[in-house]
Amino acid sequence: MTTTPNTLPDGFDPVTLEVIRMRLDSIVEEMGIAMIRSSGSPVITEAGDFNTALFDPTGRIYAYSDYVQFHIGSGSVAVQNLVKAIEGEPLAPGDAFICNDPHTAGASHPPDTNVISPIFHGDELIGWAQSQAHLVDVGGMTPGGFAPGAHDCYAEALRLPPGVKIFERGEPVEWVRRILLNNVRVPALFWNDVRSLVASNNTGIRRLLGTIDEFGLEQFRDYTRLSFQLAEQVVRDRISRIPDGTYTAEEWTEHNGHVDELYRVACTMTKRDDQITFDFTGSSEQTDGFVNCSYGALVGSVATAIVPILAWDVPFNEGVMTAFDIVAEPGSIVNPRPPAPISNGHLTTGARVSRVVTKLMNEACRGSGDDTVRDRTQGVWGDSWTGGISAGTTDGGEYFVLFNMDGGGMGAGAQPDRDGLDCAGMMTQVNNMLPDVEMNEMLYPVLYLWKQLNIDSAGHGAHRGGLGLRFAWTLHGAQEVTQTVFAPNAQVVADGFGGGLPGGGSGHEVWRRTDVARLLTEGRVPTRDTLSAEERQLLEINQQSVAIHAGDVLVQWIAGGGGYGDPLLRDPQLVAADVRDGYVTAETARRTYGVVVADGTADEAATRRARAALRQERLGGDTPTQQVPPTSPARSSAPRRDADGWYVPASGARLGTGEDWRAEARRLTHVAADRLAEHGVRVRPRTEGRRVLIDEFYSPSCGTLLEARVRVEAAPS
Repeated sequence: MTTTPNTLPDGFDPVTLEVIRMRLDSIVEEMGIAMIRSSGSPVITEAGDFNTALFDPTGRIYAYSDYVQFHIGSGSVAVQNLVKAIEGEPLAPGDAFICNDPHTAGASHPPDTNVISPIFHGDELIGWAQSQAHLVDVGGMTPGGFAPGAHDCYAEALRLPPGVKIFERGEPVEWVRRILLNNVRVPALFWNDVRSLVASNNTGIRRLLGTIDEFGLEQFRDYTRLSFQLAEQVVRDRISRIPDGTYTAEEWTEHNGHVDELYRVACTMTKRDDQITFDFTGSSEQTDGFVNCSYGALVGSVATAIVPILAWDVPFNEGVMTAFDIVAEPGSIVNPRPPAPISNGHLTTGARVSRVVTKLMNEACRGSGDDTVRDRTQGVWGDSWTGGISAGTTDGGEYFVLFNMDGGGMGAGAQPDRDGLDCAGMMTQVNNMLPDVEMNEMLYPVLYLWKQLNIDSAGHGAHRGGLGLRFAWTLHGAQEVTQTVFAPNAQVVADGFGGGLPGGGSGHEVWRRTDVARLLTEGRVPTRDTLSAEERQLLEINQQSVAIHAGDVLVQWIAGGGGYGDPLLRDPQLVAADVRDGYVTAETARRTYGVVVADGTADEAATRRARAALRQERLGGDTPTQQVPPTSPARSSAPRRDADGWYVPASGARLGTGEDWRAEARRLTHVAADRLAEHGVRVRPRTEGRRVLIDEFYSPSCGTLLEARVRVEAAPS
């Protein structure tokens, strides 16, 4: 599908349009390269946790780099709030402003620090260069800037509102620098990263001014304005192919750092013609824990889902988001007010926003008559970052803070035509990277024992959700560290789509007083099966101030993505290959996929019998009245609608003519953790309060699994 119309307005040249558009994309990419080469932090250099962008004078996006997508929101809000904050104040080339406060500057959380620089052409302000990155420490009660124990935002970090000038006419503002470095634990690293953000902006300014000198200011403005219009036109055209209607969905944020409660993220999506409104009214009120999502992170989290679903091939600029309105009540968990703590809101509640928007778009796109739009449905990604931050002093007396970016190793949702990516990162991480083991071991006093795929995490389906990561390390060169952990995708896991099963969850354990030293001395590699421990301590979903000593082992596992399509529609030979490759066990192949594997291949006759028995089991012992051909495609379990009502593409079985096909389906409900354990998928059970359930909907005629969705019951049992 083309992203530009066949004809342009009179007077515009398509070659010039594309050259300027590509030039802007190249500039923001080069800004990112400048940041990576000048930063000393592996969070930037190894994991790419940053963004770079160019804006017009009012804060509209000229171009945005493909690193962290939800910074679209926090970066835009930061520039717009800066413009308001300094209105009327003098500006000069070489100035740069720093901000990180989620409440006043729109930051996704305090470590994600913005540096914004004005761009002048002669004496005229023509735009802003913006760079944002996760800085390793920004002060506050907890090393690393994540504060599960905080009850307000004042305990979390040094809060910098818009309008704080950090460079003036190219030179540091010394008194501001002194205040900042006096409030962070690793001042040398912090200041070097601030300088790398400034260097990134300076690179963008030089390259943009060179482009304007080449094409002329007025022609540059005309063509960027046209780029905005064309991007908006393509997105609106795709929206128009989605059926008008009102769609609702919800997700749940787990554990606010103090109590193991569940917090609702609710959204009503209204689609009319070529416009969509996302209304988050009905979400939980803000809480006194660190899971509140700033408005900037809310906007970015919506964009995180919208861009790959509807604008996957559209050059990103301001026009992409024009067709979407976002409504959120102030004082809610998705638009909090001070003093709400907010240091992990983007990776918990913000990630749930992306998941709920994905679910809404799945429901809306499935009804489209356009194959391209309908194929944008997918299993939900295992979003919600599983994090670990270690702080302590090495045996050499050097203080360190390790924010382990291995937490980005969650699985992607399965797609209509293929399995989800393993260790893909969040939807927001377009260029997700995981740090090399050797790099972390070189920079920090840790020794990895294993780093492998988490086979307990896949969302099974005709196409399997991506697997998450699991790893373990022990201290090597330090006697003790203080650990902060968060595993917000432990209990309410990512849904599949069209009969695909949900993925597995995340978590942490500390294996206390192990025999790791003895095994290494003997030249034996410690593994999950050979390592002994006096105690295996399961940590809370969010927890800080956990002491880890030499000889202990930190074990972390990360969530997987949801599957796509009924597992009984997966090609048996693909299942056999999964067993050979260690992605699933032979028992899971038989119990979940109905595939009997013998000598590394699928036994076709035994598989037909096993699948027939599973379909009969799904229908309570009744024999299906309609058969599913063994050649039915993977995507054919998602119900479709024609002039005669709903039907199952896999078999042709009818599902009634009502508005909701689920009324005609056979429904079974289970406790999610128990049910998924039957499929070899690990989910943390809830021990009190509302239960997390899974509703399974089957065709009563053919036994095809049509949907398996996770939900939270309405009231405590």
